[in-house]
Parts: sequence; structure tokens; C-alpha cells
Amino acid sequence: MPEGTVIFTLCDKCGEETPHRILKGRIGATPESGFDGTVQCISCKSIHHANFPVERPVKVNSVISNKEVSEKKLIEFGPIEEVMVGEELFWESHNLLVTAIEQKGRRVRKAKASDIDCLWLKYFDSVLVKVAVVRGSNTRSERVEATPDEEFAVGDILEFGREKVVIDKIKTEYRMVHRDGVPVEARDIKRVYAKIINERRY
Repeated sequence: MPEGTVIFTLCDKCGEETPHRILKGRIGATPESGFDGTVQCISCKSIHHANFPVERPVKVNSVISNKEVSEKKLIEFGPIEEVMVGEELFWESHNLLVTAIEQKGRRVRKAKASDIDCLWLKYFDSVLVKVAVVRGSNTRSERVEATPDEEFAVGDILEFGREKVVIDKIKTEYRMVHRDGVPVEARDIKRVYAKIINERRY
């Protein structure tokens, strides 16, 4: 660990785990030897010796999908870090969404990184928001590309070519949003319902 790194460890003077700044030390050659060195408690400024195990990262076999193309990668995690289906990860400047986890030959909902045989993910830099455009008794489907955290709300105006529509309601996995101005992130939207704007009335 480089000098100046901040870690949490027990401070005898404070009587509890507090943030410490590493003054000097090294990580041993084996996982059992861990870190051994001198640290300074940020809370009380006391300097003392510290020795504690260091979690070495594990590389997990991963399959990352980008539309119709998939590629195999190794992604590093802490050995006791838990990964869950539906979780978003940030890796090499990309947002990834965990779609499946394989452990001991079967699919599981969550697992510790050290127990995962293979991880399936997909790029999640953008999502396609489905929009149902209603005009009288007719409904047609449109799509809007957005970043996962982009917000939509009832009353917002969308444009498809030369046509403008106003969002009437938003369906998420758990509820239907009808109130004006209540924002919903694109990642949570199942479908947007919108109505054609009559230009003569706006």
C-alpha cells in the first residue's frame, strides 16, 4: 500500500476502529502475512504499529454483451464482495448491468466474487425507453435512447420527427406514475404513455 493511503484499523487510544493514514510499511509475500507497518490515527493523531490481513482481488470470468456481440473478460472484485443480478457496475469507463451469475454449475441470484464461476453482464451506458403514442383509438410504438439516470416526467414533451407528444403516464416495475413533475429515471421505466399534441391548442 502506498504511503498516505487511508485505511480503517483499531486504534488503542480511541478504543475503536478509526481511519488511519499509512506512514510506512509493506504487504507480505503471502496472503497470511498481510500488511505490516506504521500508521497514524486521523482522529487522535497517535502513531502506532499495525498488522492486518489484506484482501487480494480475485479475477472473475465474465461475458459482456453489447447488443448481438459478446466478449470474454476478467473483472476484478474483492474476494468477499457480493455481486447480485440486476446490480450496476462501473468498469473501464462503462456502466455494466449484471444479468446472470453462475456458481457451482447453477444460476444464482447473488454470490461472493470468490465463489462465482462465471458472470454475465451487458453494457448499460444507454437504455431504450419504450413509448406508446396514443392517438384516438390507435396506438403506435416509439423508442427514445437515454442514459440510465436520465429523468422523464408526466408533462414532458417528446419529439418524433415533426410530431410532438406529451407524456401522460409512466409505467415502472412497481407502479404507474400519473402526477406531473414526478421524475422517473430511464433505468426504472417499463413504458411511457404519451398523447399527440394538438398544435392549435398549445
